Amino acid sequence: MTVASDRIVGALLGTAVGDALGMPVEGLSHQNVRTYYLGIKEYRDDDQRGDLSAGQWTDDTQMTFALVRAMTQTADPEAWPAAVAEEYVALRSEARRWGETTTAAIDRLADGKSPADSGNADRPTNGAAMRAAPLGLWWAAANVSRARAFEVARAVLGVTHRHPVALVAGWGQMAAVRFVLGQAPDTFDRSAFWATLREATTWAEEHLAAEARVSDRLRTLEGNLDGFPLDLRDLCDGVGVRAEEAWPFACAMVARRPHLFENTLLSGINVGGDADTTGAMMGALLGALHGWDAFPDEWREGLEGTEHLEEEAQAFAEVIRPRQS
Repeated sequence: MTVASDRIVGALLGTAVGDALGMPVEGLSHQNVRTYYLGIKEYRDDDQRGDLSAGQWTDDTQMTFALVRAMTQTADPEAWPAAVAEEYVALRSEARRWGETTTAAIDRLADGKSPADSGNADRPTNGAAMRAAPLGLWWAAANVSRARAFEVARAVLGVTHRHPVALVAGWGQMAAVRFVLGQAPDTFDRSAFWATLREATTWAEEHLAAEARVSDRLRTLEGNLDGFPLDLRDLCDGVGVRAEEAWPFACAMVARRPHLFENTLLSGINVGGDADTTGAMMGALLGALHGWDAFPDEWREGLEGTEHLEEEAQAFAEVIRPRQS
């Protein structure tokens, strides 16, 4: 697949945009998002915790771009897990709000331990899917088989996430990014998209001997993709930190109205729950579909560190695109 640089940058910067938009309402119910923020329509300060300002992003973006840097600097996929671990450890010095699971994983890496040394790495959380976009971009550009791409993904995402359900969702996000890169917003093939996600997650569950929690959720959503966002949330049993909740919801929102870029991203975030991570996953997919140039000026200009993130994304694009054959 020939991947346009603007779409690569869109997927990576879209992660940061969605993260920053969802940041202030992370963990809030839909009712509280509406009551205390009157809905998210733009970048907002984090009023509930008071530690981040409008346009700033969280560890979701930090972890994704740590992966970007590791993949940019190291050509050999076999070396990516070690390089990624080093990048994650380097993030400890940066001031950000970290979740308990993320902090524990990074501390273990800094001490030379495996993430598997703690039960936190064995939780079926969204972290693997949230940071999988760079791997999906690489898979789209590289001339490698599905089996090879899965082997690489399992090793890289397994640096901090070992639970089979978390890895299935991470693999699903890779497949989703790869699929949307070949689509146009106005002619997006929703049926083919959903079939791709179902087949990819079912295949991964079989290979990981995982419960069919992710693929079953996709089957539940399949006939309801025109539903209201709150109805899609209910079909996912919420949009919390579990991989079988927020990731299928994010994909369903993109499938629901892929051509309505801003509306789709904001509607998904305003449902509440793990809103920064849901926003990051939707932002990656919508950015891969529409490209970075399609983002509103206020989102591009108001994002923290836009120029630096663009430079890193462009460097990543330059590295992976010449590898295409």
